[in-house]
Amino acid sequence: MKPQGIPPNTTINQTKMSFRGKNAVVTGGAGGIGLQVSKQLLSAGAAKVAIIDLQDNLEEFVKLRAAHPTQSVMIIKMDVANKKGVEATFEEIAKTFGNIDIVVNVAGIFNDKDVQRTLLVNLGGIINSTLSALPYMGKDNGGKGGIVVNMSSVVGLDPMFIIPVYGATKAGIINFTRCLANEKYYQRSGIKFVTVCPGATMTDMFTNFTEKIIFPETSDETYRILDRLNKQSAADVSRCILNVLEKDKNGAVYVIEGKRVYPLEMKPQWTGKEQAL
Repeated sequence: MKPQGIPPNTTINQTKMSFRGKNAVVTGGAGGIGLQVSKQLLSAGAAKVAIIDLQDNLEEFVKLRAAHPTQSVMIIKMDVANKKGVEATFEEIAKTFGNIDIVVNVAGIFNDKDVQRTLLVNLGGIINSTLSALPYMGKDNGGKGGIVVNMSSVVGLDPMFIIPVYGATKAGIINFTRCLANEKYYQRSGIKFVTVCPGATMTDMFTNFTEKIIFPETSDETYRILDRLNKQSAADVSRCILNVLEKDKNGAVYVIEGKRVYPLEMKPQWTGKEQAL
């Protein structure tokens, strides 16, 4: 996996016309990166944005609607780990919006001590949301096609020993998303799939961090690692995600770090497999 740097100015949204009139869904949109992505989409001209989150953030939702009175902001309280609930949520969104053009899956948690919950939300939630969106986006089902961006992490690419469970879910997201980006599937559905892998980002995830790790004896080293990380803001990451949406490149995997977007060259490692059917 070879990162290829892009000049800093490419992270700036050069035109907002590509989002104008589009309908988008953001999971984990009540705070952090998800909320910032929702704001960016609305500022870029998206007609309708649906936010799916288990958390409430009424104050921010009121501000969001006040800032964009001519656009539709739909709020759905739902646990992304609830497969049937997520399916019903996308059915409701599709009926209300008419069609779905963009899905950005951000919802995730960090708590390596709660293995099952971490797996169900981080990996299961991405899978639930992605698969629930397909019937309403795919051209083979009467949709218009579109793009799904799934948020992984740099620790899904390179192991970080202090967070093995979280890292495993993020690695799974990369593989899941790349599988769906198969060219034959795109030719049928018209849906593109992209993975973004942010570096350390200032969100609530860092709250009580050492209380959520599996190996408490690594607490001191964990603090040293966290202190050394070059952290970026949720707003920085959201701007980069919009830049990725504009690139519209099926199957791409990007690192987002230092307010910049780096495409990765994902080389095949398994040379013995037969050609894809």
